[in-house]
Amino acid sequence: MIKTAILVAVIAAVILPYSVRAEVTGESFDVLGSVMETHKKEYNAKEILDSNKDETIRWREKIVAGYWEFMQVNSKAKPGEYCAATFLRGKRVKPERVAGISDGVVDGISDGMAVTLFGPGGNYRNALLGFSPLDKDHTFPKVKSGKPVLVTLKQGNLNPVTLNAIYMEVSPTAPPLLAFAVPSIEALMDGMKDDWHFEVIYEGRSIADITWHDGLKARDELKQCVAGKPFDDKIHLRF
Repeated sequence: MIKTAILVAVIAAVILPYSVRAEVTGESFDVLGSVMETHKKEYNAKEILDSNKDETIRWREKIVAGYWEFMQVNSKAKPGEYCAATFLRGKRVKPERVAGISDGVVDGISDGMAVTLFGPGGNYRNALLGFSPLDKDHTFPKVKSGKPVLVTLKQGNLNPVTLNAIYMEVSPTAPPLLAFAVPSIEALMDGMKDDWHFEVIYEGRSIADITWHDGLKARDELKQCVAGKPFDDKIHLRF
């Protein structure tokens, strides 16, 4: 029970001063920005169905199941820096008709979301837990990058916590990121569970809702990276 509660406790304990917020900028995550731009296009599959139908449908099945990706989110990262694990997932919806796809009907997808765990890098020596929408018509707030946003974070069966997240834009066309500060990557990893649910509420409206699986495997991959070692997993993204 102690470890289960750690993730909420360490996040709730930190409210970043503006001097520290300046060290956490979207420009620091250029690799993540590139990756999320690609996933946004894949997720909004109607835009590319005509050019790559089979691959698009396979990707939809993959994101409905949910999967992890591992990377160093800064292109100039040294070993052990900017380590990140991202879990992506969407929800299947009723079939929709798309011209040129076999019988003309494919499953739709909605509420696409990514949750990312970030380790320290550069001048920022803490950790972050961040959420990014994949839908074009997402309901994330629109504020200036780097500004705090008051939200309520729900995790598992724990009591909700209301606190500030940092709104960031990691590239002009990538989805926005809402990030919560965590005192250390060790605290963030210690709080991870194998299966865990998150929901973020803004002004009474749910704007992020995602459940990960295989969290302990992801934790082990992060530990490898933080220790300055290569990711073991084959889905490590190399740039």
